[in-house]
Amino acid sequence: MVSNAVFLISFELLFLVSFVEPKLKRPHSVEWEHQETLFAKLIHKDIYNPRLRPYATRDAVRVNSSMFIYSISSIDEVRTEYSMQILFRQTWMDERLKFPPNSSVSKIVGDNWYAERIWMPSIHAVNDKELGSFTSGGAAGTMLVHIHSDGQVLLTKRIKLRAYCEMQFYRYPMDKQQCSLEIESSILPNTALELAWSENRPLELNHKFLITGFILTNFTLENIIYSHRDTGNFSRIVVRFNFEREFGHFILDIYIPTVLFVVTSWLSFYIEIPAAPARVTLSMTTMLTLVTSERAIREKLPKVSYVHALDIWNVVCTGFVFASLVEYALVNYIYHKDKRKRKKNTGMKRAESTATFCSMDSDTGSNFRVFAKKIRVSHPVILWVQVR
Repeated sequence: MVSNAVFLISFELLFLVSFVEPKLKRPHSVEWEHQETLFAKLIHKDIYNPRLRPYATRDAVRVNSSMFIYSISSIDEVRTEYSMQILFRQTWMDERLKFPPNSSVSKIVGDNWYAERIWMPSIHAVNDKELGSFTSGGAAGTMLVHIHSDGQVLLTKRIKLRAYCEMQFYRYPMDKQQCSLEIESSILPNTALELAWSENRPLELNHKFLITGFILTNFTLENIIYSHRDTGNFSRIVVRFNFEREFGHFILDIYIPTVLFVVTSWLSFYIEIPAAPARVTLSMTTMLTLVTSERAIREKLPKVSYVHALDIWNVVCTGFVFASLVEYALVNYIYHKDKRKRKKNTGMKRAESTATFCSMDSDTGSNFRVFAKKIRVSHPVILWVQVR
């Protein structure tokens, strides 16, 4: 009996859920069906051509743009590029997509499928290394389009790009870099398409992200007209990011070690001059370590033809270490030169102290002539006597 009652209750609950659930989903389904029906009417091939821009016979279409930056993940000095993820928004008016505001649909909201069936401004990033971050439709869910009753279209794209950044390393590692993102019309000239930054919050930043090794100090926005020699003038919007390099870790990684290498080379001054192997080994080891560390630092930078600030620092440090080697060579030469001079003087004194000559006069045969030079010495004097 109990099992039958449980079965009946479960069956009733399933029946109620199956009966109520369609009613709960029905309003949303009806609105969605109305939106699809309305959108299909607006883009019918007899009245809408997505390849033609709005106001085809009138003034240029103004496209207002804004950007939300999720992250600037890395700035690569060797490849002179930076990577970023952004949410790019574009707004323009398309009078062909107007619909009655009192209809059952307040606005049309869709994804990539909707966006690919209406006219969109053809743009590209001038300094994009991947060539297609802005033009390609991307995976499903990367685009969102809003069509309002007055014909205003809001297109939102999520984009990941790698952009080229021209860098200058004259003051490295105390340098400041400026990287830009330049977005330009691909097909239509400025007389047909005008790109401009939105007046209301054109650029927003996610303040939670961090850039490894850099600090974003500020940015500037520009609307410009770029002239191509053969194809004409095209509208372009530019955002310039100003970065300042974080200097703290360079003190620990570069400056403190190199200072210690130089100070270590100076310790050879306190080693006795005759201990040549110890002094030379200390100086040469310090020199090789310093040169190796400088080479490792240099590999982290692109090969540039000019001298930057870190090169000057490394040359000065290497010069100090090399000077310690030159100092030892001079001191060693002076020390041995003085030693040889003292030894030579001692030998001359010994030779002078041993010369005493005696002789006999040949005329008398009985007289002796003795020649002696008295010098205070500690060794015995040998007398040479010649008898004639």
